[in-house]
Amino acid sequence: MEIIHTPFGIDDPYYIVQGYERSPREPLEGDCVKVKFVTDPMTVGQRAWIEVQAGDRIYKRRAQYQLNHGGKAHWEVDIDSESVGTKMKYRFIAGRGPSTYVTSKWYEYTVCKWIDARDILSLENETLTVNRDSRTGCEAVKEASILTDGTELFDLRITLERDENEQFYGLGEHFDAITIPDGQERFIHVYDQYKVQKDRGYAPVPFIFSSNGKALFVDTGYMTSVKLDRSEITLRVYTRGFPIEDTRIHLWKKETPLKAIEEIYSISKPCTPPLWALGPWLSANQWNSQKKVMGVLDETVKNNLPATALVIEAWADEQTFYIFNGAQYEPLPGERNFKLANFRFREPWPDPAEMIRKLHEKGIKLLLWQIPVMKCFDDSNPQPAIDIRYGSSKGYFVKKDDGSDYKIPPARWHEENVVVDFYNDEAAKWWASKREYLIKELGVDGFKTDGGEHLWGRETFTAAGSAAMTRNTYPEKYFQASASILNEDGALFSRAGYTRSPAYSLFWVGDEDSTWEALRDNITAGLNVSISGNPFWGWDIAGFSGEIPSAELYKRSIELAVFTPIFQLHSEDSGDPVPSSERTPWNISRAYNDKNIIDYYRRFASLRMTLSPYIYGESIRAAQTGRPLTLPLFLIEKENDPEELSYMFGREIVVSPAVDEEMKVRKLILPEGEWVNLWSGETYSGTVSIHGKRNEVYLRKGSIIPLSIPSDESLFGTNWSQEEKGQLHVGNEWPKDVDELKRSGKATRMARIIGKEQGIIKIEWRDIQ
Repeated sequence: MEIIHTPFGIDDPYYIVQGYERSPREPLEGDCVKVKFVTDPMTVGQRAWIEVQAGDRIYKRRAQYQLNHGGKAHWEVDIDSESVGTKMKYRFIAGRGPSTYVTSKWYEYTVCKWIDARDILSLENETLTVNRDSRTGCEAVKEASILTDGTELFDLRITLERDENEQFYGLGEHFDAITIPDGQERFIHVYDQYKVQKDRGYAPVPFIFSSNGKALFVDTGYMTSVKLDRSEITLRVYTRGFPIEDTRIHLWKKETPLKAIEEIYSISKPCTPPLWALGPWLSANQWNSQKKVMGVLDETVKNNLPATALVIEAWADEQTFYIFNGAQYEPLPGERNFKLANFRFREPWPDPAEMIRKLHEKGIKLLLWQIPVMKCFDDSNPQPAIDIRYGSSKGYFVKKDDGSDYKIPPARWHEENVVVDFYNDEAAKWWASKREYLIKELGVDGFKTDGGEHLWGRETFTAAGSAAMTRNTYPEKYFQASASILNEDGALFSRAGYTRSPAYSLFWVGDEDSTWEALRDNITAGLNVSISGNPFWGWDIAGFSGEIPSAELYKRSIELAVFTPIFQLHSEDSGDPVPSSERTPWNISRAYNDKNIIDYYRRFASLRMTLSPYIYGESIRAAQTGRPLTLPLFLIEKENDPEELSYMFGREIVVSPAVDEEMKVRKLILPEGEWVNLWSGETYSGTVSIHGKRNEVYLRKGSIIPLSIPSDESLFGTNWSQEEKGQLHVGNEWPKDVDELKRSGKATRMARIIGKEQGIIKIEWRDIQ
């Protein structure tokens, strides 16, 4: 018989609990503690007890049987409340009688309580820290308390004053709203919530700022939370039973919200994407062979659909994640790295080098899917087992507290597999070196660095300490290792993340269905990460999961994606579903028997190419100045409703997204000056009432927009180039002084708006040199 008890479960903040946890997980003085455990298997006549040592006192108590689930008996028993500092030990005894009794290991905790912490908080240069030697107090906080067992200090809780009518924003990725709601504790915890995420995020950031310019950032790896009430802001740091350390709370009061955002950008230090990353991306889980990828390239070229990046997810052996599926080779010792010449490629990837060469000929970069996990489930080749044995012998994997290799818990993504410890510099170099041939010899241009949310439970440890302190920052180390082998113009594309992830990786908001609700949620999440230090985001256009999107949802999403930082199609279903669920324009066209969908996609993918020089320039400026590339418009004109999701795309474009199936009339207050509607050429200023379902886009009148130039010299002409060759002067008059434009040497031509043709603005070009 086995006795199963995990006192803290996997420390899930949303209390998705297992049936054998302790509650509360962190007992306080005066708490009656409820303990649940399981005996496996369930046998007739079974009984169970708990044996407790409370300081010097010892007692036993019968456990109450609850149910038989899956052949396992579930039990429940209470432990008496005790005073702070009491060291508690307990274990379980179960069986039919003395000859069959089984005893568990001992479990321990020390009873804690909250004490006043104001006199041990130290404030210097707008930064609040716990300082046990300080007795000066801190007037910056209204209340402060810290959890203690009488010896060590653990969780921190502080309360700040909130101004009347002060609204707060930030927290990185969350999908439910731009404005942080009152009355709900919001956890900042890297979390793999598959679809319908709402307040749960793969890439949260412990940063909030207010409409008054007040801002708060917790620089720590521990899980934190924020709760807003009518007059208070409550912040909590959860150390999971480990002494608090390496935690700094920055309290800023800035003149404007934009100045507060600049502070988090100065910390996140986002990397500017290479120019190619700003063109259209193609991706689908179904592409699990070279034949399929070549078919995608053929369709792209045949239909004249510009693209600059292609992602292959199902390319690897699904164990090492650095060897192409089907490749034959002689196994190498774990410390050695493969070269391209070591492989004899076979189906389904008979010639990756030729595949990549053909993609590059069309200007399409290639990214391969990655995961920070190693598996061994197939004995057909010993390399995965060799690598895992070697990595384990060198201490390259995340560990349990007993020194054994940690494995992802059951029922979590990639369960029962080891996780690379990127806090161990040698492990990070080893993992990255295995993939170096992909970049240096094959010419792969980047990685889709998926995952990163795998560190569960407080008995889990990295080289930098407990998972309690490193779970949130783990994606940053994973991306840093991945980026270390990229070429200068390479890129990562990631879903998880934390405060400093933007320094290494672009980001996608995932995962979501092909529904109108999901469209709104994705744009909400993208704007939330943008104002939290992560400017270069995209999403799976029109959703990646479930049945294919409606034609209207697809078209409207394509329009909107032109004016978000990353333009990426993707779909979830693997294998060869019939009908296919690819979100490629040719597949959507076939599904609805409508060739116009391909034409529609071509126009907007080409517009994206044409605007690439503008987007690239604004991306550089966003990274350098801390002004988000997608800046919610209410931060410029505060009378705008944040939940209308209107935003500036760079400095010269305003976007009013149409993210609902049945759009109500929406009000938009434009920034100061005159603005030209991209579709109609009409000029607007001040308040605009928008009717209809189209995403409205406005260009600042008088601005200069750098462009690539399609062969037909229209904004929507088919365009495979991102090179800056011209500039659009927004207005119908030529600028009076073009000397500065001439001196720049970049563009040789300038355009002006001369009217409207077939529902879109018409422009006229002239040489400026």
